[in-house]
Amino acid sequence: MRAMRNTLALRLCELLALGAMVSTLGCSEKDATKCQEALDGTRKSLAAADANLITQWRERAYKYCADTAALATLDREITDKQAADAAAKAAEAQHKAENDALVKAFTGWAGDSRLAPDHASATPVCDGDDPSATKPAEPKTHDRFCTATRQAGTYPLSVRYWDADKTILMFTTKPSNPVTCDDIGPNKVLKTWDVPALTGQSVKRTRCELTSGTLTGLNVVVSAASEAPVYIFSVSYLEKDPGLKVIAGG
Repeated sequence: MRAMRNTLALRLCELLALGAMVSTLGCSEKDATKCQEALDGTRKSLAAADANLITQWRERAYKYCADTAALATLDREITDKQAADAAAKAAEAQHKAENDALVKAFTGWAGDSRLAPDHASATPVCDGDDPSATKPAEPKTHDRFCTATRQAGTYPLSVRYWDADKTILMFTTKPSNPVTCDDIGPNKVLKTWDVPALTGQSVKRTRCELTSGTLTGLNVVVSAASEAPVYIFSVSYLEKDPGLKVIAGG
């Protein structure tokens, strides 16, 4: 009798173990189609830099993918892409900070130098000067252009002015990133138009009049392109420099 009970108990254990195995296999959520869908969804979200969707699709991939190597590869892709994005954002923030500092230095220097551009640097150079002379000779005429320059970090700043009438002047610099009229100061837009770019496409160019501060009344020309020169000038300067007149839209 005891032997029969032992046999029945053993049989019952075997049945329970088999049932548990069947139950486990029947409840498995691994699915190759859904796995591939989740992998593709994660990568698309990664390309779009959508953090919420990346998380959701990744969780779905771990739910349906049986291939641990594929999941490890996916995680490496996520880590590498997010690190690259973070580095790009940091570089962009640094460039913006450099641009902002340059604009501040440029407009401050222009405002300080507007009334006396010949004092904008220690050694202005005028048309007709002898570059080898230790002291420039007194010019026969002041109807000529002079240029004064200085550095703001690695960026050159320059002012070009008419020696006989120093209110005729133009300040210029070349930032790494595009600059707007609003970056220069309070203004009213005079004109906006398209100009050819080096890429073969076109970019917006804008001419504004500054309406406040030490640069009030001067005009600004900016272009929506990297390394595009910024010009701050008196309207009277355009009559002396046809090249800038074209750049400024006439």
